[in-house]
Amino acid sequence: MADKNTKKQLPGILRFLTKLLQIILYIPIQIIFIPFAIIGLIDGLYKEMRKSKKLGVSFSAGQALQYRWIMHYFNTRPDPLSVAFTKKFPCESHFGLWSTLGALIISQRLFGFTTKLGKLVEPGEETLESTAGIRLLKFDKIMEKYVDEVDQIVIPGVGFDLIALPFTKGKEVKVFELDQVQTINIKIETLKKTGLQHDWINYIPVDYSNESWVDNLLRAGFDKTKKTLFLWESVSLFLEDDTVKESLRQMADLCVAGSIIAQDFYSKSFVLGETSKTVKKTSRMIGKMGEPWKFGIDMSNDPKAAVESFLKECGLKATEIYQFGEKLDIEPFYCIVEAEKL
Repeated sequence: MADKNTKKQLPGILRFLTKLLQIILYIPIQIIFIPFAIIGLIDGLYKEMRKSKKLGVSFSAGQALQYRWIMHYFNTRPDPLSVAFTKKFPCESHFGLWSTLGALIISQRLFGFTTKLGKLVEPGEETLESTAGIRLLKFDKIMEKYVDEVDQIVIPGVGFDLIALPFTKGKEVKVFELDQVQTINIKIETLKKTGLQHDWINYIPVDYSNESWVDNLLRAGFDKTKKTLFLWESVSLFLEDDTVKESLRQMADLCVAGSIIAQDFYSKSFVLGETSKTVKKTSRMIGKMGEPWKFGIDMSNDPKAAVESFLKECGLKATEIYQFGEKLDIEPFYCIVEAEKL
């Protein structure tokens, strides 16, 4: 009986010893990186917060690019385009990212030391910590799912994400990206410096305070008679309730049968910082940077019903709802939705 118990305990003991050895090997690598990490952190913070503000670029516009860089180097999703772009991008530090995360990256590649960074979880088991990367992968899958079925793809508020480049190159689909004037100008300039081909994408700068994004889209050649995919990722979080509704209604009005509008929503409790202390601190920091979280849906009772009800107000019907953390005993905080015109 004792021998059987000992055999059962062996795998757990071996895992513990393996992890302990990995930590022991990781520590001297991290120590070597400390002086570089200090310099890199200063450089990264300066570019992300000070330089981006000086150039008139939203801090949040570069977050997707940063997570794609992380996923590339942690072997979650290869993305050489985003890495090449980051090296020339004035509002992010490739050196800063490498110097702060390099010890972890090298340790993972040399002896399998893993952390939560870049790690994937099973569908329905997403947590707040794993949301950012998995969100990008989910929108990638939506793009991959529809790119050969639609005639046009529109990405409002795309920021510096390069999601359109790998999926639409060489495809018979028209692509429109819209964002603030400075964001679009810097994105095009960085693409040119990087040498990345992008001529098939229509970049549309919009001064939202004085212009209609719909009018600008139509002037750029958008065809209201063509089947379209709208990708509206992590934009509604920063808008007022009425603006979110109006934007979705406008997208619905532009759509013909078979078109899809994919978007994401956070819960009201997340927006208010009630989900966790970390979220509350992040909310305060983002607010101080001039980009406060504003819009969320009350998901406290029946999150899917709440999302469906909201979409109905906007003239849309949900066809797919992906609720993050659905299998876990946690309060609903985020979902990605595919919808079509009612």
